[in-house]
Amino acid sequence: MVRSRWCPLLVVLCFVSSSSLLVRSQTSSDSCAAALSVGSLLPFNTTGLKCLQAWPSQDFVLRFGKDASGSNVWNFVLSAPDTGGYIAVGFSPSGKMVGSSAVAGWVPAGKAGTARQYYLGGMSSSSCPPDQGKLTLSRGPAAPAIVSKSSRLYLAFQFSGQPLTKVIYAVGPKGTLPDSNGLLAVHLAMATGSISLSGGAAGTPATGSSGEGDEGSEGSEGGEGKGKSDHSGAAGESGSDGKATTTTTASATSSSAGVPRAQWTKCGQFVQILTYFAFFSVKILF
Repeated sequence: MVRSRWCPLLVVLCFVSSSSLLVRSQTSSDSCAAALSVGSLLPFNTTGLKCLQAWPSQDFVLRFGKDASGSNVWNFVLSAPDTGGYIAVGFSPSGKMVGSSAVAGWVPAGKAGTARQYYLGGMSSSSCPPDQGKLTLSRGPAAPAIVSKSSRLYLAFQFSGQPLTKVIYAVGPKGTLPDSNGLLAVHLAMATGSISLSGGAAGTPATGSSGEGDEGSEGSEGGEGKGKSDHSGAAGESGSDGKATTTTTASATSSSAGVPRAQWTKCGQFVQILTYFAFFSVKILF
């Protein structure tokens, strides 16, 4: 009697646990071995880009390359898990965070995303103002954009001028997004790597994660643009030269934007605990 009474419960728990594991296995991942799955949602052609497992501990993947137009325009796509915060990539003259120009992006649950340029002038939020920096970002249809698909963010942007090769990566606190003033919360983690603009390897992955350090090497050659910036999605009006400009048309997001990976992880852990409890309860009764 005891055995037959517990069998239905065990069947239900096994089904729920299996379903949770199946859903989690369908959460999108990204790697350089696979083609970019959201290329059609981004504002420029992403074929032929070099790929780098940029920050393995945070699952950051960076794709980049010179635009096919033949002009000195460079395309970048950064992908990372969507934890409900922002992701960012910056270009540093010294290998340090301070003094870098960066592009950060985030996608609120169920809403369109935002991508903006920041000048990293210090270690506080107020010293990293939005819509400032030295990257000459493209505007109009090719303006910076960010999309979320299957619990993963894809931040895409292009700019004219030779990129600096020392690259800064950062991830914001989980579940914390900028408010209306656009200021970023202090990063949860950051790291420094490099990219190669010539043939061969795409660059050097970042290792570890930390706050701003005192060490840094000399920057690479190559100019950045001057004083133009975009707050954008897919399109927007351009401003006058020599001043920070802002565009406000939101980028497209997929229907899965509001399902951060962290939520599935917590759900799976809860189901596993419930399954273990049921197993040991049955074992005691038997």
